[in-house]
Amino acid sequence: MVRSLILPMMESEQHNQYLQALKADAQILSSFIKEKKSEVRTLADLAALQGMNWDTMKPILTSHLRQQHDSFEKFIVGLANGHFHNTQVGNPYQDDIATFNDSDPNSKPKSLTKRDYWQVTIQRNSLNQKLNYVSNPMISYTTNVKQVVITSTIHDETNQVVGLLGGSISWQHMTKLIDQLIEKSSNRTADKYMLISKDGNYWYHWNSNKVIQPIRNSNGDLVTDDMGETSAKLFNILAETSSQLKSIGRNMVSGKQGSQTASIEGKTYQIFFTPINDTNYSLAKAINISDYRATTQQLLIYLMVSFIAGMFVYIFCVYLIPRDR
Repeated sequence: MVRSLILPMMESEQHNQYLQALKADAQILSSFIKEKKSEVRTLADLAALQGMNWDTMKPILTSHLRQQHDSFEKFIVGLANGHFHNTQVGNPYQDDIATFNDSDPNSKPKSLTKRDYWQVTIQRNSLNQKLNYVSNPMISYTTNVKQVVITSTIHDETNQVVGLLGGSISWQHMTKLIDQLIEKSSNRTADKYMLISKDGNYWYHWNSNKVIQPIRNSNGDLVTDDMGETSAKLFNILAETSSQLKSIGRNMVSGKQGSQTASIEGKTYQIFFTPINDTNYSLAKAINISDYRATTQQLLIYLMVSFIAGMFVYIFCVYLIPRDR
């Protein structure tokens, strides 16, 4: 009877503890992103950037890159037509715009028009709102590294949007932060983390084969499309064969939090998930169901032993200790 009363309460408490621990992990990632959003917004609001003069902007941005501590890989200044400047590349024959061949005066300019951060902050921003946006992870046009771009609109003196400023953070930096969370975990050898973007693509997974893979040709060279973007093979939780994982994926991309069970590679896991604030990402942690239940059983045994010991103490005190006459 005691077991039937206590066990549901313990399971609920344990569930909440695991979920709160995961939310604390997500908050660490969120705090980092929030700090970087503030940094980009502050730069975008500088009067020196309002005129969109690259000769004026570049020294300011490159100086900031030197001063900050290994988070931004580069800065991107996007124009209304989709062309862009970049602190790492540029065609000197075309006002330092990024092109497919920066040594060729007639080279075709590269474009941001397929990037979600350009579409949100410029293309669909008809009301000229002051926007800050965290992009889907992607592979860089210019450096071919996995990156996330934190973007702020640039406004002129009349408050019209004239461009965007994007701070590119190498995804290796985000991976390092997640690795640090695992290192601090109480069961780091068994806990399995994954992070998905708002479209369901895996960008961190305990199975590295599920993370985006650049496509190479038979010569080992990267394959690019007509926009200069590196072609890549993506892996999406919504495309998993497991209906359980698909259900978890739908909840994750919807920004929900909670937990569900799922069978993965022949093992059953309790998977906890929560959104990462200030982003469109979601973080999940999979715990082997046997480990999860073992913790509950251990707590239950401890409580039962404590209860029985308490009863013995009560009986001893009430019935066995002589009372004063």
